[in-house]
Parts: sequence; structure tokens; C-alpha cells
Amino acid sequence: MEEPQPQLVSELYTRLSGISGPALGVSASNEGMLGNKQKERVTSLMILATVKEDSVNNTWLEYLEDVRESDRGMTGTWNQDANGVLTFVSPNLLVPPFVSVTNWKTAIFSATVTIFIVESYKMLSPASGDQTVFLLGQLSQQLAGLANGTDVQSQPYPPFSPRLSIIYVNSLWLLSLVLSTTSALFATLSWQWANRYLQLPRTQRMPRERARVRWILFLGTLKYRMHYLVETAPTLLHISLFLFNVGLVIFFFTIYKPVAIVVLVSVGFFGAAYFIMTILPCLDHVCPYFTPISGIFWYLTHASASIPAFFLQGILKQLRTLLDLGQVQTQKLNAWLSSIKDTCDKLRQRRRDGVQGRVVKYALMSSPDTDFKILTRLLQSSALAEKFRFERFAGSLSGETIVRLFTFRVERGEIPFRDRLISLLQSCAPGTTELRDWDRTRRLSVCLNVVHHIARALIIPNLLPPSLLDDVWIHFANIGLMRPLRVDRNPAIRVTARSICALLARHLLRKGQLEGPELAWLEDVIGQSAHRIFNCNVAAVDSMNVDSFVYGILAHQTDELSIIQATSFTETLAILMNSGSQVDLRGETFENRFSSLIQRVEQGDHEDRAGVVDKLRRMYQGILSTAEQQLPDI
Repeated sequence: MEEPQPQLVSELYTRLSGISGPALGVSASNEGMLGNKQKERVTSLMILATVKEDSVNNTWLEYLEDVRESDRGMTGTWNQDANGVLTFVSPNLLVPPFVSVTNWKTAIFSATVTIFIVESYKMLSPASGDQTVFLLGQLSQQLAGLANGTDVQSQPYPPFSPRLSIIYVNSLWLLSLVLSTTSALFATLSWQWANRYLQLPRTQRMPRERARVRWILFLGTLKYRMHYLVETAPTLLHISLFLFNVGLVIFFFTIYKPVAIVVLVSVGFFGAAYFIMTILPCLDHVCPYFTPISGIFWYLTHASASIPAFFLQGILKQLRTLLDLGQVQTQKLNAWLSSIKDTCDKLRQRRRDGVQGRVVKYALMSSPDTDFKILTRLLQSSALAEKFRFERFAGSLSGETIVRLFTFRVERGEIPFRDRLISLLQSCAPGTTELRDWDRTRRLSVCLNVVHHIARALIIPNLLPPSLLDDVWIHFANIGLMRPLRVDRNPAIRVTARSICALLARHLLRKGQLEGPELAWLEDVIGQSAHRIFNCNVAAVDSMNVDSFVYGILAHQTDELSIIQATSFTETLAILMNSGSQVDLRGETFENRFSSLIQRVEQGDHEDRAGVVDKLRRMYQGILSTAEQQLPDI
């Protein structure tokens, strides 16, 4: 807790001290006691004010913490773009941030352009040697004429006019030089803008003041489209390089054509590659290539496509107004206008989104299979090799995703999710000492919840392959693992383990001919002899399975189940009583079968039947009450 501000303490004490004893109805003899009370009250108010101030500060600190990563990401992008430009134009890669480099760094690209300009700009003015040669030629002709007795008239020196190609070359190179130095300037400014955006809020001491300053700066970046200006630096540099290469081709055509052809082919090849990388992201959303010109190309193409649609829309509106069309023709015309308007709106929205925005929308609108592909890719990587990371991953999955991942097989025949789940379950199985009790319970709950989703999915016909049943009860629900878990002191583990065994037993009974290992497993789960299970019909064994499940959880139970555990128990019970895989606890079918179950338990001879019946009724009523509270108001 921060110390109370001196100004606040002084104000509180002054206000309280200004209340005199007579005003409070006390005698002068009690004023000393009143002073002590005032001091105590000041101290209490100081503490309350400080607590309140800390609470307000925590609110703004949460906001600042929330926007910190986004601000760092945004300014980091600015700095990376600026660093790319300055790396290209600077021989020293260790450019200190937020320092102007244009005054003391030698720009490689700009220096290269300057060297060519020094050689080419001389061709814009006459060379002094040309005039000397011309005059010497005139003099020799006159001397030859005197020797022959003829009079040779002197010719005036012809005015100089540079070739058009040299004018183009110098114009392109000078413009390239201007753009390259301007891009370096914008890159330096981007660094300074990023520094100001991050540092200016830190000049304030109070969190709320820092939040306000940051908010104003953020609004400014949105209002003035700052990201466009930051992208200007690399765009100018690319244009500058393009102009330099074009001038280079023209320049060598004026000197020596074979060399110029080689340069032209090289420039043409890389120019075509650059053009393809520019337009590909506009045509294919998953294309990873991108250039600063891609955004300009995207805007121009969509703006150009909007122009004919806009004029066609206006023409059709005039026709609808001027011509007396029939009802059928009017409906067709209105349909055309509506279609053209939708096209114009889509083009306008695409222009606003830009290339990057369309990639984001395409990704968010992709099919649900995309999420599954991402998760399978993650499972095949080494990112989830550590057990605690896979535990966190498995605990966050939905039931549908678990079922799909559990059956996904890679080319090598492996099932990554299943194999890692087995390893995770073995690390927290009963008898292991690798983890502390709390960590073991948490990990075991995650594993059992995953297996529970698989066991419930096995009930749905044709959803999973039949061979998966044997794999689940052998590797994830065997006797050695489930026997201690069915009597675990943690009610969540106990309920989930018994639910898994009961669901697998129900499905195993419908498999067909049962063999020795299967009968031994069923005998341990249901609590009846293998001989009786083998000779009874499926309906009778189902009743044994339900009774074993109910009594195993509720008989001799001393701790109350939570609403989540009770719901899981009731949903499993509904499946075991053939209420369907899609459980409706408020449905008439489940209610009737639940009543029949209570009657059968009441008529049984189990010593704890009265307690079990009472717990069943209270549990069901509690679940119904919770469900009614969660119903939306109509």
C-alpha cells in the first residue's frame, strides 16, 4: 500500500481540526480528548483514502498492462520497417534506435546512385575538349585552303543539345536519389514516433494520467492513419530502386548495346519476380509474399473496378426514371441495381480492408477443419513434448475436438494424441510418486475427463471405429488402473472413473461374443460373476451395470457431490438407462426411467437403499433447479 499523500492528510486534518469543541457540544476540559479522537479519525480517513486510491490505481494499471503488449507490437513493427530501410542504406547494422542516422551515416544505395549521377550529369553540358577539337579542325581547314589558294570560311560552333536518353537517365537517377534519402528520413522519423509513443505516457506518475496520455496518442495514430505513413519509407525505397534499374538499362544502351542487353535481361527477370510477388497476395489470400506496392495495387484495382459499376448504376437509375417500363422489366431492373449496389459495397469494403485485412477475414471465415488442422500440426511438433504443456493442452479441448484428435492417424500409423495421453496417464496413475498429491490429482482429472469424452462418443453409432473400444478399455480403463480410482477419496475422480467403466461396459455388452479378458473386466466393473454376465441377456446385465454404478458412487458416501459432479453422474445414468446419447435431463423419457430406477432401488435388498434413494432424489432436484435458473428469460 502506498503512503498517503501529504496534501490529502493536511486537508483532512485541517477540516477536522477546524471543528471546535463547543461546535461539537463538548466542554473545554474535553478538548484534549477530542484532539486525540480527531487524530484517530484523521488516521482512519487517511487509511481509507489510501486504500481507495490504491484500488483506483489498480484499475488503471490493469488497463496499462492490457495494452502494453499491443503497443509494443505496433511500435516494434514500426521499428522493424525502419530498420529494414536503414539496413539497406547503411553500412553499419548496429544502428542505435531513435537516433538520426541521415547526418552521419554513409548511405550505400544513395552513394551508388550518386556515383552514376556524377558520371552521367556531365553529358548534359558540352565538354570543353569538344570545342577545342572543333576549333583546331577549323584552323587546319583554313591552313589547307591557304596552301591551295582557296578561301575557307570559318563555321560557328554548333549549339549543344544533350540526347533525350541522357535526359531520361539523369532524371530517373536524380529522382531515385531523392526518394532513397527521403525513405531514410521517414525511417528515422518512424523510430522517433515509436519512442514518443512509448515514452511520453511514462512521464506521468499516476496510472490514470499515464492511461489518458496513452489513449490520446493511440487516437492520434488512428485519426491520422499513422500505419500508412510508416509504410511510406519501404515503399519509397522500392520505387527508388526500380527507377535506378530502369535508368541503368537506358544508360548502357547509350554506351554499348551488348552489355545493355545483359543488364536488361537481369533487371527484367527480377522485375517480373517482384511484380509476381506484388500481385499474388491480391489473388491468393494464403500467399506469404508481399511487397509495399501490393497495398497500392490492391487499392487501384478495386477502385478501377468500382468506376464502371458506379456509372452503370447511375445509368440504370436514369433509365428507371425516364422510361415507362412494365412490372416485369422494372423488377429485373431493380434486381440488376441491387446486384450492382452489392458489388459496389463489396469493392468499397475490400478497399477499406486492404490486403492484410482481407487475409484476416479469410482466416476467420475459414471452415472448422482449419482449427483441427492447426491442432494436429501442433501435436506432431515437439511443442507438446513436455507433459505439463500437453496436460494444459488436453484440459482445454472440447469433447468434439478430443474425439477427432483421438482417431487422427499420421502417415507413420501413429496417433499422436492417443500416444501422448497414454504417457500422461502413466505419469499420474495410482502408485506413481513422480508428482505431488495436488499435481497428481489435477493431471489425473484431465486424463480421466478426456477418456470420459471418448467413452461417451463410443455410445453414438458409427461415430468411431469398433476397434477403438478394445484400445480404450485395455489401455485407459484396465482393472489395475480403474480399481483404485473407483474408490479414490476425491469425488471428482471417483465419479469420472466409474462413469468411464459403466459406459464402456454398456458398449462392450453389445459387442457380441465375449471372451475371457472381457468377461474378467466386466466382472470387476459390474460386481457380478463372469458366468452370470455371460448367461444373462443384455437387458438384465444393463440393469446390473446401472445398479453397480449407482451404488458404487452413492452407497456409503459421506461427502456431497458438487453440481458439476452430480450433473456428470446424472448424464451418465441417463445414457445407461437408454435415454440416448443426447441427454435431456428435463425430458419426459429420462424422468420416467429415473422414477423406475428409484422404485427398483426401493424394492431392492441393499442395506443402504434408503440413503441411495434420498441422494438420488435430492441430486436430481438440485440439477433441475440449477437448469431452471440458467434458462433465459422470455
